[in-house]
Amino acid sequence: MLGEPVEIDTPFGGTVDGNRCACGAVYVYDRTGRMLGEAFSEALAMAYDWDYDKAFEAPEEDREEAVINYIAKVRQFVRNEDTRFTKAPRFVFIRRKRLD
Repeated sequence: MLGEPVEIDTPFGGTVDGNRCACGAVYVYDRTGRMLGEAFSEALAMAYDWDYDKAFEAPEEDREEAVINYIAKVRQFVRNEDTRFTKAPRFVFIRRKRLD
């Protein structure tokens, strides 16, 4: 089950919409579908307890990542890369494989 995104304060005074999953993953919700880089950066930092240095220095093989399109009208996740959904809202999920 995925909880509703909530507004989360970042260490630099901003906010992101996201949450944590029971599976250990964190996610950030990009409502516009156009801020994927920012959403990924914030999800990565959140996965490492907002330690940006640690997050960006960690090897990619230490985590699992997924970007999933969300069609709000029908409340459905879409994983394919169909171009009709390129500007759809997106969820960026990151789960660390091992915790320090």
